Amino acid sequence: MDMRNVRALLGAAVLGLTVSGSQVWAETGGAESGFPLAAGDLPSFTAQYELRRNDMRAANLERSLQCDEGSCRFVSEGRTVGFADLLLRGSIEEWTRFRLADGEIRPQEYYYRQRARGGNNEYTRLFFNPDTGRVSSRGDERWEAHVEGETMDELLSQLRLMLAVRAGETDMEFSVVEGDGDVDSYRFQVVGEEMVDTPAGTYEAVKVERVGGSSRRKTTMWFATELEYIPLVVEHERVGRETYRASLMELKREP
Repeated sequence: MDMRNVRALLGAAVLGLTVSGSQVWAETGGAESGFPLAAGDLPSFTAQYELRRNDMRAANLERSLQCDEGSCRFVSEGRTVGFADLLLRGSIEEWTRFRLADGEIRPQEYYYRQRARGGNNEYTRLFFNPDTGRVSSRGDERWEAHVEGETMDELLSQLRLMLAVRAGETDMEFSVVEGDGDVDSYRFQVVGEEMVDTPAGTYEAVKVERVGGSSRRKTTMWFATELEYIPLVVEHERVGRETYRASLMELKREP
């Protein structure tokens, strides 16, 4: 298991997602009702996950979201455990800052720091100007680019997917600005609902699958309807080789 796979794990195996060309809406009790996002519509939470590779403990992950008067920060921190820690001794710190304006999520800054045994380290720092479409990097790679349409970093795009599912979207096209300046796209579909068992409890969840892409990789996610659609389980399978699975262990929500 190399550090690239650990990053996929610590990133909850969601490989970079952002709503493309559409406004995200928060559900308000009815399937057809909604309103543009405001700070009070985003659920403040801290979630603990355990990540396993082929049913062996590989890493622990904590994610938290906090908003204050329209300014928000989404943080993800992960660290290898067990046998993976003996091999790699890896950790990832990642956060994104964004604002809510006119019912939309507007990215501001993205930070990514990976440290691992053997000097397998990475550093990414991105700055966004949604008004001009300008994105600049001041990490290991330095560049500036102009990206047409909605742009977002990898971590924030994962939050957007959660909000899109919460809003009742069923067929979603996503794109993301990566650390090297490339823009990649993915498509996801809601495929049903089912009960899911986790160490944090058993909940009804919306099941989402990635469609298209490589036939040798499969990504599936379950979002808990009772928990503001926070991810319960994320599973990334390299067909015929290995399966990575992140499961919710504990959730703390602020009133």
